[in-house]
Amino acid sequence: MTAADLDKVERKILAIVDRLIKTNQPVKMKDLFKIAKRELKFPSEEIEAAIWKLISKKYIVNGTKLTKGKVMENKNRQEMLRLIFNKPSIHIREIRSALNIGAYLTAWHLQILEKFGYIRKKSQKNQILVFPSHLQEEYEDIFRVLNDEKVFEINEFIFERESVYLSEIMEKFGLDAKTAQSFLNVLSSVSLISSSEKEGLVSYTRNEDQLKPVLEYWQKKDAELEALIRKPEIPPTPLPPPIETKPPELVEVKREYDYLGGNIRFKIAVQNNSPTMISKIRVMLTPTDQFKFETEVKSVETLGPGESRGIDFLLNPMTCGKSQVFGTVSYLDAFGHPSSLTVAPKEIWVKCPLVTSIKADLKDLLAWQSELQSGMSSISFTGLAAQNAFEIVSSQISALDLAVVTFDDRLLKAIYSGIAKVTNTKIIVELETYPDAVKLVVWAADLKQVTGFLAYIKNLVNIALDMSKSLKVKEEKIGQQILAAFEFSERLIQLFEYCESNWTLTDVITLLKEIIRRKERDLTNLPLDMTQWLALVNPAAQSAQPDAAIAATTAIPLECDIYTNLEKVSELIRSNLEMYKAAFHDDLKTIQTIETKNQQLLSTLAALEKKYSKRILTLLLVIDHTSGITLFQHNFAGIELDPDLISGFLTAVQSFGSELSAEKTEMKKLAYKNFEIELNIGDHVRAALFLMGPSSKWLVKTLVTFINAFEQKFGDVLKDWHGDVSKFATAPILVKELFNF
Repeated sequence: MTAADLDKVERKILAIVDRLIKTNQPVKMKDLFKIAKRELKFPSEEIEAAIWKLISKKYIVNGTKLTKGKVMENKNRQEMLRLIFNKPSIHIREIRSALNIGAYLTAWHLQILEKFGYIRKKSQKNQILVFPSHLQEEYEDIFRVLNDEKVFEINEFIFERESVYLSEIMEKFGLDAKTAQSFLNVLSSVSLISSSEKEGLVSYTRNEDQLKPVLEYWQKKDAELEALIRKPEIPPTPLPPPIETKPPELVEVKREYDYLGGNIRFKIAVQNNSPTMISKIRVMLTPTDQFKFETEVKSVETLGPGESRGIDFLLNPMTCGKSQVFGTVSYLDAFGHPSSLTVAPKEIWVKCPLVTSIKADLKDLLAWQSELQSGMSSISFTGLAAQNAFEIVSSQISALDLAVVTFDDRLLKAIYSGIAKVTNTKIIVELETYPDAVKLVVWAADLKQVTGFLAYIKNLVNIALDMSKSLKVKEEKIGQQILAAFEFSERLIQLFEYCESNWTLTDVITLLKEIIRRKERDLTNLPLDMTQWLALVNPAAQSAQPDAAIAATTAIPLECDIYTNLEKVSELIRSNLEMYKAAFHDDLKTIQTIETKNQQLLSTLAALEKKYSKRILTLLLVIDHTSGITLFQHNFAGIELDPDLISGFLTAVQSFGSELSAEKTEMKKLAYKNFEIELNIGDHVRAALFLMGPSSKWLVKTLVTFINAFEQKFGDVLKDWHGDVSKFATAPILVKELFNF
């Protein structure tokens, strides 16, 4: 790390961080932004971008009292990094033993090194191995196998010769045929050697290409290690930028975005630095599904020497969230040769503001609007009457916590008002309906808020319009209940995805409150109590930064409740469908549509349950009934646990339960605050699943299936087992098949 890595804004921010650390304060991004904004004379956008760059470069880590420049001042961390560089794939126990320090201290120092981007950890056969972060992941297995001294010696022996036979390996290293062959198989598994057969004899030859990255690593690793350990010199005041010695790119591409009337204006500038003209310039933008836009490719016919041209793309956000926008610029040079450049990805974050209801008088609206900025968006619809479209859109807006100022179901117009919670600024939403489109106008404190709120409302409206169009049920109460239930299920699925993808707490709470209001308004007979969801999320939000991601300890129980409640929604749809069939038995097309959509919902529900189940899986233990010894373990999450200690604990708890009940009884579950142990038994073994959340039906069923398969596969061994756990070496195949890993 050198001072040249940082621009002027980043250096000044890093100086603020160093000052905070000297006063023993942890670095919190929220506080850092406020201090930097107050002290530095740079635009807020530049300060925010600089902070995120420092985070992405791992110069600073939220919540720590260190910077990257301070991490390697600690002697233990220096020695740890030296060990890891000298032995990629080193086990944590080896580090602990070599440095003669305790498990907790070792784990803490390794966590610091990992957070600041010096190392990465990998789980391999229930062991945690450590690698330098700059080592390419595709070479990890090569270093892992070569860490075995005997494997290394055999590999070296083969590389010194053109080819060798098994008998030569046996003679050279004093090995029997089976052991020698096992070492050769290990080398073959990572393609360091290859084999060929001639006249019944198998010879083994070296693979120089596969060993090349290993040799390159050893040649460079000392210099790279010293560069990391050497204390960086970052001056407190920024130095003038060095004179650029290399010539500028012949054609340069820059990109930026801003907010324009509820849309994102993505700007790409093409600069011709060459001494000749370029022509046929084509700029293609590639956003994600989060945005809609009219033109994918825009053209500029010519650019003379020194000329530049800006090309604007108008992106229409369809939902809130983060996504990367990138593109390609192609052109012909003066000789007609084609060239192309990549428009580097730019992250765009459309934030949805939290709102609370406050009703404005009509006379106040003009005063409000004069203070605010506005943006407009229209949403087209087909196959619906304007009256129906107005009812659908107004229903979606009313699900938000906004007050109704005016509502005219004759002219198909409505106005709503509220307050943005975080900024405490006013918001107005105006709805107008035309024969084939609805127009939405949002007023807010700035265009960023306008864009976020419009995106959020458009997402709601589009889902509801699509649902209504695909499901034209008769306008009786039963039909409306079915339609409302399908819309409700879409929002629950979106909430699950928010939790799964670790969206911000602000976005999760926004969606959660809308779901609760929708349930209270449209599905009063649905037996769901969702108040505990807010009780789960709100405390986390109060102690976190506004843009903090939802933590796994909060997201996991929420995911569990979501898929459980989706089952109740599907049951409600099914019961209403039966009533609908009885009342409108001749409406076969609608009945078939509802049945199909409900079947799709059930398929989605099964997929969500499986996703959740895989997320919470931590450890599987198979324990012998008689001795209480662990026969087999599979670590799903890379967390180091002592299987013998755990199996002893479970056996003791089981015995305690049997004594209390005065009869033999089997324990099925142990539940703690943030994890559960799901247990089941077979004829010879007891299996335990360690979970980072409440168990699911799929996991309970899969555990029973696994026990049956395990006892069927190893039945003969289990009946006469004498302590050799290697007999169960092929059990991971069952785990892979049954748990879908």
